[in-house]
Amino acid sequence: MIDTPALNQAMLDEPALLAQRHRLGRLRFSSSLETGFQDYMHRKMCGRRWPVTLSSLGFMLLFFWVDYRYLPPEIHQISIPLRSLVLVLVCFSLWFVNRPGRVAVPLAFKMATLAYFCVGAMVAMIILLCRTQPLVVPVTHDGLYLVLLSGTFLLGLPARHSVLCSWLILGCYLTGEVLIGTPRELILTSSLYLGSFTLMGSIVAYASEYMLRRGYLNEQLLQAARLRAERESQGKTRFLATASHDLRQPLHAMSLFIEHLQEKVQEAEARRTLGRLAESSQLLQAMLNSLLDISRLSVGMVRPQLRHLNLHDWLRRLIGSLDSAAAERGIEISLQCPPRSAVFTDPVLLERLVRNYLTNALVHSGARKVLVRVSEGEEQARIEVVDDGCGLSREDQQRIFEEFTQLRNPARTLEKGVGLGLSICRQLQHLLEYPSGVESEPGQGATFWVRVPLGEWHPEPAAVPTANGTPLHGRVLLVENDLVNREAMETLLRHWGLTVTSHADAQSVLALGVEGIAGTDLLLSDYHLEGPTSGLELIISLREQGMYDGATALITADTSNDLEDAARQADVTVIYKPVLPARLRRAVQGLLSPVSC
Repeated sequence: MIDTPALNQAMLDEPALLAQRHRLGRLRFSSSLETGFQDYMHRKMCGRRWPVTLSSLGFMLLFFWVDYRYLPPEIHQISIPLRSLVLVLVCFSLWFVNRPGRVAVPLAFKMATLAYFCVGAMVAMIILLCRTQPLVVPVTHDGLYLVLLSGTFLLGLPARHSVLCSWLILGCYLTGEVLIGTPRELILTSSLYLGSFTLMGSIVAYASEYMLRRGYLNEQLLQAARLRAERESQGKTRFLATASHDLRQPLHAMSLFIEHLQEKVQEAEARRTLGRLAESSQLLQAMLNSLLDISRLSVGMVRPQLRHLNLHDWLRRLIGSLDSAAAERGIEISLQCPPRSAVFTDPVLLERLVRNYLTNALVHSGARKVLVRVSEGEEQARIEVVDDGCGLSREDQQRIFEEFTQLRNPARTLEKGVGLGLSICRQLQHLLEYPSGVESEPGQGATFWVRVPLGEWHPEPAAVPTANGTPLHGRVLLVENDLVNREAMETLLRHWGLTVTSHADAQSVLALGVEGIAGTDLLLSDYHLEGPTSGLELIISLREQGMYDGATALITADTSNDLEDAARQADVTVIYKPVLPARLRRAVQGLLSPVSC
């Protein structure tokens, strides 16, 4: 990437940069862009400092020796001091010019051009001086070719500077030829050869700067496109954060109200209608989660949180959550896993990956049996989801990982999802950098596999069984700014047997004081609240003031990694909206103290 300190963000405007293409033939950009290009060209010229320095000093010293060795004393007594003077000027110019950022760019170009002209004029004077004296070996104007060649190709001057200076050197030399009385035929011959060489050098200098400007403009366009892509990515991130929060809020309230109605309604037909409504709500929630997941993964919003995970019990619980869905389709799910197998991974991302594999096998494979198999080797655990379904062709094995692709759902029935499950799997595999693949043949089932780094197995505490039918006991302080969600949560918590006090903002909770919060067994708060204080800041403030130090949880639609990290550091449980009522009940029951339960 080009370092262009003279450019700012406003200059990296793509339409304005595209318009500069019409200026390439004139070798001149608009004033703002031209400043940046001149600085860029100066840095390019400074990058040639060592070839220019070594060649300049080397040729100067060489011709010192040539003058002293082959020219008569009356000539080298003049040429050597003249070369010495120009050598001092060249050394000063090389020091002065090659200081990017410390010397004004126009002044640097003028100084380099002056040194170029002085060298050319000095060579022309020595050649003309030698023409005035009879020499054993006549001195030709070949030295000028070397000077003009250096000025055109080596110095890296702007084309206008090098072309103008080259023709000026040539004009001075031809004028000197006329003044010393050189025959007209020789002058015409020198003019023809030196003029042709200078013309070719001028064309090359123009073409070189043209290509340099074109490359510079293209890199600026790339930089502008990168900045635009970053802005669009930030816009997508903001959109996803807003959409995730705003869409999850009503879904959360809907699921809670449906659960409350299911427990209240007894009439059979109404319960069937509520059941369908609950299924539609869960389907909508699954679709929303899939769409948001694929979007968040595509813009890099997800960061893995790695830890050691015991595979056997974890997979058993995961399979257990799908038992009812498998039973409805008459599919048997089994597990083969070493009892002390462990991996080092992000449990949430790995669960989404394996769950999507299992859901694909249950919904799309047409299988009767599904096996989850784990084998260990080479510091990795290979997790396989094997089904005995209809299998996949080689072509289909590539297509199934494309977004919104469903091979056996031409009618796009929503019961079979939206075709994002395996696409999310591919994104997760890239994010986690896990080798993966699919092995299948038509009519012979399919095996989806992924390799996960092995971890350290550790014993897990025995799970305490919970009874979903028994009433809960305790006092809950609920902080929720959304009225509908607050009413839904309050209604359901009270239906479970809990005493609920609800507030809409953090200030009203802080105003309660120690006595008002005393006796609270659980604090449930949304993250985004009315006013300047968030739910997490409220919890931290209550702890710091000694007003409450009991169980806490954030129930939020904000799924950002920053919030998750901050909540983990504050030792606060996070429950994401929308949450199924059964899962919410288990979370609340686990957070309440044994005494209050």
